Amino acid sequence: MSEFRFGICTSFRDKEKMLLAKKAGAEYIEANFCDISKAEDEALNDFIAFSKEENLPCLTANCMFPGEIKLVGPEVDYSTIDEYLDCAAEKFSKIGGQTVVFGSSGSRRCPDGWDYNTATEQLVRVCAEHIAPYMRKHGIVCAIEPLNRKECNIITTAKRGFEICKAANVPEVKLLIDMYHFDTEKEPLESILNYKGYIQHIHIANANNERKLPKFGDTTDYKAFLEMLKKAEYASGLISLEGRSEDFFEEAREAFDVLKQI
Repeated sequence: MSEFRFGICTSFRDKEKMLLAKKAGAEYIEANFCDISKAEDEALNDFIAFSKEENLPCLTANCMFPGEIKLVGPEVDYSTIDEYLDCAAEKFSKIGGQTVVFGSSGSRRCPDGWDYNTATEQLVRVCAEHIAPYMRKHGIVCAIEPLNRKECNIITTAKRGFEICKAANVPEVKLLIDMYHFDTEKEPLESILNYKGYIQHIHIANANNERKLPKFGDTTDYKAFLEMLKKAEYASGLISLEGRSEDFFEEAREAFDVLKQI
């Protein structure tokens, strides 16, 4: 399945770890969007030079919003959201970023006592009227990440994430499928076919093994997952490892081997 490109989540500031990632088999890195939003020009330019020299781009970023920026509930401040997105997206675009992952459980969590339907309407508004314009302005796509119900209380399944995408109805807001959350919520593998044309990005970790990276013989059917992505015509082909590891290099190398040998 050579049409896939595999990367891993790490800091764009940590050159040693990025070099280990490349040695292990990473073709790109996935950084932290909030961290990028705080970066000075010197740090961004340093990464650009490093990335070019090592041929290791930062194509994706996760953690779209810091927890203090609320997207749901009575404390939403749309001007703060706009100001943050414009600055952060410009910096991400500068280093070559293409997709930003909208997980951000602290920002999007529905407060106790707040009406769930109102919360959903707020998230659709944020996606359509605030996220999308700045994605468009800076040439980026947002990928909504469903988070299992232990981590968040809204958008907990790919099905629900897809419904938010459809309601927002903008090309700059699409869907991420994280194998860990997807399997934790026991979503049917075949349901991925329902999201054809909407899948922007993929995360992989093992839901049956404490969210660790893929290992040979860990009983998870990665082949079936990748084959279903092919059937769903997953276009960008980017797949990021996002999981726990005790030995970053060795476990990343094995995980890339597992996926690339399918």
